[in-house]
Amino acid sequence: MKTNDYCTYNDDFRVRSYAKRELARMYFPDSPNDEAAVTNLRNLIKRNDSLQDDLRRASYRTYDKSFTREQVRILVSYIGEP
Repeated sequence: MKTNDYCTYNDDFRVRSYAKRELARMYFPDSPNDEAAVTNLRNLIKRNDSLQDDLRRASYRTYDKSFTREQVRILVSYIGEP
């Protein structure tokens, strides 16, 4: 993994803003559809109070359509890269 001022990345993943569906599919590639992947990611977030709190401090709302770069950084710090 490499780090610079703009993002942390390996060969396949970059910390940047993502549509919620896109990131959810990365974390749950075996989900039957985008909605199921988003539901799985939402449930994963709901089970971790500290993660929820940190995401809320970064202006996350459950029904947002995308994650900001900062919110992606927070997700990765808690659950790792997809």
